[in-house]
Amino acid sequence: MTDRNSVYRGKQILEELSLIIQKLTDSEVAELLGTGLLDNLLKAILDPSERSNYPNLNEFLLANKTRATLLAVMRYALTHNYSFRGQSKDGKYAFISPSHVQWFDDGVMFMQGEEPFEGLIGLYRQDKRLSYAVLSRDAHAGETIGPDHFEFIDETEFRERWKEFSKTKISKLDEPIQRLEALLNNRDNDESHYQELLTEYPWILGAEYEDIQRHTKLDDKNIPDFTGGRVRDGCRDLIEIKPPFTKVSRGNGDLNNAFNDAWNQAERYLDFAKSERGYLQRKGFRFDNPKCYLILGFDLTDDELKQVRIKERNNPAIHLLTYNDLLAFTKATVTLIRSLKAQETEVENTESASSDAERAGM
Repeated sequence: MTDRNSVYRGKQILEELSLIIQKLTDSEVAELLGTGLLDNLLKAILDPSERSNYPNLNEFLLANKTRATLLAVMRYALTHNYSFRGQSKDGKYAFISPSHVQWFDDGVMFMQGEEPFEGLIGLYRQDKRLSYAVLSRDAHAGETIGPDHFEFIDETEFRERWKEFSKTKISKLDEPIQRLEALLNNRDNDESHYQELLTEYPWILGAEYEDIQRHTKLDDKNIPDFTGGRVRDGCRDLIEIKPPFTKVSRGNGDLNNAFNDAWNQAERYLDFAKSERGYLQRKGFRFDNPKCYLILGFDLTDDELKQVRIKERNNPAIHLLTYNDLLAFTKATVTLIRSLKAQETEVENTESASSDAERAGM
């Protein structure tokens, strides 16, 4: 027999909770529901662990038809009411949806795409800057994805960099991916071939460099493979490329001399760029808080990657990219370029259709 008193009391509690939540500040809502209360409420409606009590999933859903339908209604309501179709100041349309991860205290992360809760990862900061996330590391199975896996590219600078990019060039964006995959599949260990790739396609590193100079001579002893002029401020970063198939660890799992020599070389270049900033500026090289991309290694083991990431934490200015990371970075950059260019095309088509309708007297 249904306990009508419990139903009535439950309604009262939920109505009271709704009124309380409405009056709370943004941070207070997180304090209330972020303590596991929301998860407990969903499990109270339908606990996924109870599916093991039924012979199959169909029987589980049949026995909990109303509860399961209620959750589906909630999902429908969230998708259709809390993903907002917006238009930017330059006329671009997209759905903007909340993200379930928030890594930055000074900004909000969201999803932007043609469909609700899909598409690019965006970040809008309190200083009004808008940027998009580009995956810069190859994610391993079971690995927790975090902010270190992404580079955030400023939206205004990115569009300025690509506004003159023709449809012909857009159609050839996959070329560096194909060439890089071919080199790796052939186990080509000649670093000059990878340097040539970066020279021809300097935008593959998140399109954050407007130009890349090869073998920039800082002085007679410090000559990195590349320096890249950043789009956002024109200052330079360092890029050092090593062969992909060079072993990076000893048999006991420790990083070997080949890796340490490459790392020490990157540190030396960085230290020189920082300590001799004035001297380098007089030579025409502007360095302000530079970083160094160190590109080496392919298909590293989990133990090797752990050792490498420890080195990175000790010197955050050095970003080690394995060739797996470089391939992922290139693919993510291509995805971002195509997504933003597609939005521009949608606006152009909408404006063209409106103009045609006006001329037809519609």
